[in-house]
Amino acid sequence: MSEIDDLLKSFGNLDEDAETNKWDEVIVPESSYLLSGDVGAGKSALAYYILERYSEKYDLVPAVVGLPQAKRTLVPDNFLFLDNLGEVANTEGAIVFIDEADIQLPLDNNKNKEMVINCLSLPRQRRQIFILAYHFPRLVKGTYLPFFSAFLFKRPPYLIEFASKRGSDEIMSMMGKASERFEELPDDMVKHTYVVAPRIRWQGMLENPLPSFWSMDLSRVWSGVGVVERQGNSLVVSDQLKLSALLQRQDEGEQSNTMKRLTKLQSLFGGGIIPFEKIVDYDRNFNQEQLQQMCRDKGLPTSGDKKKLAARLIADEQY
Repeated sequence: MSEIDDLLKSFGNLDEDAETNKWDEVIVPESSYLLSGDVGAGKSALAYYILERYSEKYDLVPAVVGLPQAKRTLVPDNFLFLDNLGEVANTEGAIVFIDEADIQLPLDNNKNKEMVINCLSLPRQRRQIFILAYHFPRLVKGTYLPFFSAFLFKRPPYLIEFASKRGSDEIMSMMGKASERFEELPDDMVKHTYVVAPRIRWQGMLENPLPSFWSMDLSRVWSGVGVVERQGNSLVVSDQLKLSALLQRQDEGEQSNTMKRLTKLQSLFGGGIIPFEKIVDYDRNFNQEQLQQMCRDKGLPTSGDKKKLAARLIADEQY
């Protein structure tokens, strides 16, 4: 028996038969769902299908957090757009898609545990449904798993490859099972989802139709915009450096680490836009020892990696 079978054994017998109405059993009001998968595997398509179908079924308002202004014409007029997570608490009776949740609601440490638990508790308090899309679900601490009614996996090939021992064993087991099942599919993987639903004691592969308004542009909502960064409760897009210019030669694991390192520098710039381009220039043109000496000369701390040292020097010049 696999580890995921062991994980769910306490919930009852497992049933791998995907019935046509199974989605109606999986997606219910006052619940949260963790959605993950490879780039281009259909996460957005699934999320928008769920928003379209279940906003009507349960009489909820379909809402999206952090969708760039220029991309909002891609979805129907009845959609509500929320700029940050702070607005979610005031949006009662909604089904909410939180895209780029790795940035908007990171679950990889306990520093913001109270905020995370408060957020994941909202669906029951506000008659909501949450769909949170994560690129790196292995970073989700086991502490938060009970808040999710089900785990929705699109094809996860090399997400597993970047797994670390510090990740969630439960999530890794689920991803491994999902990977096995996707290997059995001949094609049309975008229209399939591997579902682990402890609440109804079920796991298996389900087909997911595309939303009526679907276009490939919805799967690339961040293309053509600047770097996405989390500033307080908001997602901010910087026009100073294109995402592709900074990350195009990095794999997904490296991209995640780079984004996390850069967004942690926000406090050095008074909550304003992080000057990514300057930081990258310093990083390219000076080595660690040179940057440390420059910091010493200005009486600045010398700890941290090159990007942090560069950020201190640039912030000192600006402020």
